[in-house]
Amino acid sequence: MAGLNIRLLPFAVAFLSGCQFFGIAEPPYGIIEPPQISVDVSVDSVLFVVIGDYGKAGENEEAVADMVKSWNPDLILTTGDNNYAYGEYATLYQNIGQYYCDYIYNFDAPEEYQCKGRAMEEEINRFFPSPGNHDELGPFDLEPYLNYFSLPGQELYYAFTWGDVAFYSINSLSSADLEEQISWLAGEIRRSQKAFQVVYFHHPPYSPGPHGGTDYMQWDFSQWGVDVVLSGHDHIYARMEHQDQKGLHYIVCGTGGKSLYSCKEGYAEEGVELLNCKDDQFGAMRCIADSTRLVMEFYTIDDPDRPVDRLVIQKDSP
Repeated sequence: MAGLNIRLLPFAVAFLSGCQFFGIAEPPYGIIEPPQISVDVSVDSVLFVVIGDYGKAGENEEAVADMVKSWNPDLILTTGDNNYAYGEYATLYQNIGQYYCDYIYNFDAPEEYQCKGRAMEEEINRFFPSPGNHDELGPFDLEPYLNYFSLPGQELYYAFTWGDVAFYSINSLSSADLEEQISWLAGEIRRSQKAFQVVYFHHPPYSPGPHGGTDYMQWDFSQWGVDVVLSGHDHIYARMEHQDQKGLHYIVCGTGGKSLYSCKEGYAEEGVELLNCKDDQFGAMRCIADSTRLVMEFYTIDDPDRPVDRLVIQKDSP
């Protein structure tokens, strides 16, 4: 593929200065150069899914993944924490690949980590994550995340379009350059001609969960024309609006399989109205958009045929 530029290849070290290394489950790779790809898919409508805090292998993640795959989505977004607990190479397939490889086209990953499913056969990536704090806790920091996924732009933050939706994945980790991303995001949205603007990242600006809101992620989304801000970190589903940001919807979706937290009783955050909060079931969001309408529904694995929350955003015909 044009633009593919792999800078470093795997190597193994058995001895260094006379000392033998034992117990290393994976070799050091170094961060592979981003593939410099762009994604702009023209279709009349798009079905996308949102999962978050999902990357912990087990029956809960499997049940959510089975529900997601039954919808046959065009693409999947994640709100972070893709690979518990430490974001290591050794758990990439266990926590991500075994459930979602059919959607992951990671052509520039080290060969032993490349997915072998539908996405690789079609050469179309349908899996677009954002990084969470658990993706950088291990000895290799974010290297496994960056080397596993083949993503547009900077990879840690990027934009792409599918149908009439512009998607923006943001790096909300404390180590991120937020000012750079704010300037980039404002410019990207200003230039966008798409009907809907969807931003997603890990740490929620507002949340009725135990982590609560993240002050440094309370950006000027409404002024820029964002329709929906998706996040995770709190293992609940919640939908909110801010009284000073009409037309903007905040959604926390962290119910992808790791564990569940509780919605705070009597949640109150200045200017924020809590419209729905679910904390007792794992689930995912199923969303459909065309040029005038975006429908976002949250389903649980206990009742995969009936949504427990529904948001409809209507736009004028182009």
